[in-house]
Amino acid sequence: MNPEKALEALRSAPMVQPEDVDDWPEPLPLFREADPPEPYPLEALGPLEGVVREALRVVQGAEALTAAAFLAGASLGAQGIANAVVDGRTYPASLFFLTVADSGERKTELDRLALLPARAWQTAKAEVAALAEEAWRAEREAWEAERRRIQGEKGLSREERAEALKALGLPPARPWSGMFLLSDATTEAIVSALADDWPSVGLFASEAGVFLGGHAMSEEKRLYTISVLSRLWDGQGVERARQGDGKRLLLGRRLSVHLGMQPEVARDLIEDRLVRNQGLLARFLTAWAPQVGPRRYVEEDLTRNAAYIAYQDRLDTLLEATAGNVRDDPEARVRGLELPSLPLHPAAKRLYVAFFEHLEAQKEELGEARAFAAKTPEHAVRLALVLALFEDPSHTRLGLEHMERGIALAEWYMLEHRRLMEGARVPEPLRRAARLLEWLRERARGGALPIATPDVVRYGPRAVGRTTQAVREALRFLEAHGYVRAHREGRREVWELNPRAL
Repeated sequence: MNPEKALEALRSAPMVQPEDVDDWPEPLPLFREADPPEPYPLEALGPLEGVVREALRVVQGAEALTAAAFLAGASLGAQGIANAVVDGRTYPASLFFLTVADSGERKTELDRLALLPARAWQTAKAEVAALAEEAWRAEREAWEAERRRIQGEKGLSREERAEALKALGLPPARPWSGMFLLSDATTEAIVSALADDWPSVGLFASEAGVFLGGHAMSEEKRLYTISVLSRLWDGQGVERARQGDGKRLLLGRRLSVHLGMQPEVARDLIEDRLVRNQGLLARFLTAWAPQVGPRRYVEEDLTRNAAYIAYQDRLDTLLEATAGNVRDDPEARVRGLELPSLPLHPAAKRLYVAFFEHLEAQKEELGEARAFAAKTPEHAVRLALVLALFEDPSHTRLGLEHMERGIALAEWYMLEHRRLMEGARVPEPLRRAARLLEWLRERARGGALPIATPDVVRYGPRAVGRTTQAVREALRFLEAHGYVRAHREGRREVWELNPRAL
């Protein structure tokens, strides 16, 4: 709803008199309050701790939300530098974050600050790439003209023509555009960016409902989207299909992700059986950020803070180092990034093994978090790798301190994943009632209540159902919780909404 319509709806909404409110009970919560999260281990952020603490002071977002924004930014820089290797298993420095937060909790502002250096670097790269693109077009036209000349040369035998075309070689490779930051992209757009724009890409969406609730997760695309995201997280190749070009396997591609999500969308995602069965959620470091209380305005530009400037300088360094690993020749366009792998220091390896066995020993107690727990040791290595490379991109192995930090963070995310999986699952009748309540609230704000049962059946949310029985079941549920009540207007059953529910 645009601002003018919203204002008009408020003006035309019926005034609620105090006696009207007093005549209604206080509605009961539809959902059980989730247990509070464990304190976020800020001290485990190592080289990112300073900038995260300063952002917490100035921006005043939730700790998990603030940490995720800067960890995702660091992952974007680190994923093009090196991998980690544990007994022959290679782990990229790519991290996937999913942060659940209500509107107004500073997700967009924190992403803006965490990505400001990357956006500036991308702009500078795009300007250079535009000149390279112009030169490439001229070279391509010359190559095509020469190819046409050889093919049209009448004095050449078949063998001579084939030899001349072989000597001409492949067409000049199109230069990378350097565009690597995406928001609310389709799955095809992600694959296209990795194929043509840059082999190391970041997907950062403050409102992931557009991505997860749109074309990318439509019925015909859900399995494809899940497969692509999973393969990219695993560091495997991803297929790119294009009309006239056939299928092409893209290797050496990296993707970092930070998606913000409203609670309602998060519940839908958690309940999605295909998402759960395919293990997509186990690849995301997920946090449900609590609401932050009243904030006091801080008169300070965080980008001039010493901790932020140090973060900016280091991210610039990592992006420049990534550019040094990117090649333009045709074979490199398929191979992508060919990166060194960092082994674990023996002490770090012993800690990793102990952590792995600790999780295996308590597998039966983890309930809904078992799938995530199976990947938690890998999450720990990836987090350790990102922090190590952000600290110093010349590291040649992961030390004990790096592994300790990675494990502390991974364990927090495992406990948070368990909290969300056990607390956010909602029985279907309750989900339908909640959807109907939101719809009734919208109508009440527009002055379109009371409403008769047949009109709820006809115009109500499709998720509730289009039968009188389904609608009445949801309405009775809301009635039992004190949100609505019915009265008779002649032969019609008409429903009112509790003013306290607004």
